[in-house]
Amino acid sequence: MTTTLNPGQLTFIAAKNQSPQPPPALLHREKFNDLLHGLEPVSLLLVHAPAGYGKTTTVADRLGALEATSAWYRLEVGDNDPARFAGYLAKAIEVAAPASCKATLRRLQEKGYDNLESFLTDLLAELPLEGLDGDPLYLVLDDYHLIDNEAIHNALRFLLRHQPACLTLVLITRTVPPIGVAQLRMQGRMTEITSRDLAFGADEAQSYFDSRLPFEISRESIERAVRRVEGWVSALQLLSASALTSIEFNDFVDQLEYGNQHIFDYFDELVGQGLTEQQRTFLLRTSILDRFNARMVMRVMDDSNGQALLSSLLSMGLFITPVDNSALWFRYHPLFSVYLQHLLTCTTEENRQQLHQRASDAWLELDHAEEAARHAIAADDADRITRVLTIHGRKFFTEGQFILLQRCLDALPQDVIAQDPTLTLLRAWVAQGQYKFDEVENWLSAAETRLEASMTEDTQRAVHGEFSAIRAQVAMNYGDGERALVLAREAIDQEARYLPTSRVAAASVIGEALFVQGELEEALARMQETEHLARAHQAHQNVIWALCQQSEISVAMGLLQKAYNIQERGFQYAEDNHLNHLPILEFLFRIRSQIMWEWHHLENAERCALQGIEILEAQGERWYVQSYTSLAKVAHARGRQSLCADYIAKMQKMLASGDYHLDWVANAHATMLAYWDAVRDREAIQRWLTIAPPVDPATATNHFNQCNGRNRARAYMSLGLYSKAQPLLTGLQAVAEEVGLKTDLNRNHIALALLYWDTEDRENALKHMVAALQLASTTGAVGSFLRMGKVLIVILKALINDEAIDGMELQRAERLIQLAQQQRDFSRAIRISLDEAIIQDIIDRPDVPELIRTSPLTRREWQILSLIHAGLSNDQIAEHLKVASTTVKTHIRSLYQKQNISHRSEAIELAKDLLSKIQGE
Repeated sequence: MTTTLNPGQLTFIAAKNQSPQPPPALLHREKFNDLLHGLEPVSLLLVHAPAGYGKTTTVADRLGALEATSAWYRLEVGDNDPARFAGYLAKAIEVAAPASCKATLRRLQEKGYDNLESFLTDLLAELPLEGLDGDPLYLVLDDYHLIDNEAIHNALRFLLRHQPACLTLVLITRTVPPIGVAQLRMQGRMTEITSRDLAFGADEAQSYFDSRLPFEISRESIERAVRRVEGWVSALQLLSASALTSIEFNDFVDQLEYGNQHIFDYFDELVGQGLTEQQRTFLLRTSILDRFNARMVMRVMDDSNGQALLSSLLSMGLFITPVDNSALWFRYHPLFSVYLQHLLTCTTEENRQQLHQRASDAWLELDHAEEAARHAIAADDADRITRVLTIHGRKFFTEGQFILLQRCLDALPQDVIAQDPTLTLLRAWVAQGQYKFDEVENWLSAAETRLEASMTEDTQRAVHGEFSAIRAQVAMNYGDGERALVLAREAIDQEARYLPTSRVAAASVIGEALFVQGELEEALARMQETEHLARAHQAHQNVIWALCQQSEISVAMGLLQKAYNIQERGFQYAEDNHLNHLPILEFLFRIRSQIMWEWHHLENAERCALQGIEILEAQGERWYVQSYTSLAKVAHARGRQSLCADYIAKMQKMLASGDYHLDWVANAHATMLAYWDAVRDREAIQRWLTIAPPVDPATATNHFNQCNGRNRARAYMSLGLYSKAQPLLTGLQAVAEEVGLKTDLNRNHIALALLYWDTEDRENALKHMVAALQLASTTGAVGSFLRMGKVLIVILKALINDEAIDGMELQRAERLIQLAQQQRDFSRAIRISLDEAIIQDIIDRPDVPELIRTSPLTRREWQILSLIHAGLSNDQIAEHLKVASTTVKTHIRSLYQKQNISHRSEAIELAKDLLSKIQGE
């Protein structure tokens, strides 16, 4: 090989070898930074991922940010010519080299070489051992997947064997190049950056969208978008360019599950005409699989050439990624999978039912029951579904795979289910879990009628016992605790022949019934027994459920730290048994979020709620109510009004269209009422009262009835109907005291403190606040206090001013004041009034107007200033203070004279300025 380059070619080379300019706001990449700081000295940095992951941009950004010396060579198909490759490579290094080296490198370009190895030998000989200007050199070959010339691959193998320590080769490519990567990996001489590293995480996506979108997007929406596209940068760019509102943003993300024409067009161009018919058939047939290896491919395709086809497609840089580090199992990117399935539906050449039948059989042979069931359902094959359920139906149930069970059972004829006690129990439990209680009884009754003639008395007793377990759970959901206890005790006395967990479920119902009736100690003991029984049966769903119930009982008892520790046991159990996919884990994350909110750990509360949504994503949005409630509470606490309003709207829509347990409803209503009160939406509160669940304080022996009653009382207080709220709260308090609902006692004391303060009963307000602070020493409550808003500051300062608290209560009050001042209100209105403690606080501040100190106001003048700020006229002030109007005018004249005020508007501004210093944000 001989090559010389003319001046025209040199000009073109200069353009090809400029490093790309990264766009603004590219994000921090730890792996790149560690590498470039010398923490991972390697011969090769291999950056490989499909198109659109920002490979080039990210490398350029990191090299530029760290001021690393780099030589860029952006490859094209024509660069498969070894002579052309050699010339461009020399020019790339010349562009980056100092002036002292340029002449030598230019001579290399003009000299002819017989082969690339000779060229590289001379090139390496000319590079200074210490690098260029003392810095290591990063030689970047971009788009290396375009190279298919074996001579160039061999040249790079030679370079990697002989390269000096000052040189790191950086290959940016869509595929793994054939240059001895396996050996370099085993020797530890290579660092790989893949699509997993390049994909945007939620934090990066949030920064990206914040810099591009003119509207606010919730963290939940961002995380959902990242999950749907798996952080693929090009898809996120398309999303940011397409969505003009938050509604359009969410609609776009939802639609991705079914496909997007712009993305389909992108894949059409990417795949193009480069596929053989065999490769195209491979892609279409395997698109039905969530994951696959060579064996699975051969089964589904009915072709013994599966491994060779898989290897050929991997070498094309398509959206096929390893499932794990073993690199034996693969899967398609979800958007590419949707695209391929779209193509599959558009062809008449493939028998999709047959493909799913093959897949179901293959998965069942591998003992992967969930995948086998899904493909049997897709094939609409009742025989295969029955076979899977016969072997694995109990396992699906104990793991809480209710949606999968439902899909399987929906595909079976009713007669098939009615003649099998196990299938009937599974069908009934699924209906119960979806709050379809009438259906439960229909299924049980149909089976009893069908089986009565064919069963012995002994078998009938066993079936009746297991049916009683589920009837007990339904009775609990209807609020009939007495009937639930009777049925559960019937069930627990019988042998469980069909579902081994029936007795576990019955034991759980007994614990729940006792909990609802306010028998907290006994309920806790029963739930501990349920946990042990469930562990003995390896009933994972029931173990997690029992731990969650123990945690909820502990919260009700005011032992939030104990509840937190029980939750830790639940998380550990899930980790030990690899249960991170189970829907029941949402319950665990939900109650953890509630504790985190109460302790004012807002970031953790938000994170747990988001994890709950991620777990339930496949179950459907109707199950997000509790998670949305937690996210709305966090948004409220952070003062993010529009975001809070979005969640409130979603919750209202769900509650209106679904049937939920009072526990869920009451919790959601409490958050909605807090929001409406904060934005002064009295009409919404009045409308709520017309549809609110009924309240009977005498039956409020559990946390959800307490919350429901407190909701009504708070609604009355928001509307100024204190005479209705007071007896309601007092009744709730009496029951909470009697049964030991300490957390509800704490919250009721807070509500009563606010009620009495609003009705100017200072003594009772302070008494209840002291009681609330004392209880908080055990509960650790913070969020419930802060929900009061800015008035909390006034009440606590009054307590401190009166020296009514000390020790832990004083420390907690001071901390709550600090947090309340930092908490952003939904409006800029002043929410506090001029109490004596606030007046003293104002006088003691160094930043108040000098006249406040040199011409102090009397107590009465402070009162009148406060009432002027509240918008009262002179006559209204006189009526409020029960004095003559002339007396009020006298005090106003004195006030104006002392503070050099000439107009009422100035008095209002003075009060606002003084109070804002205390209120905070």
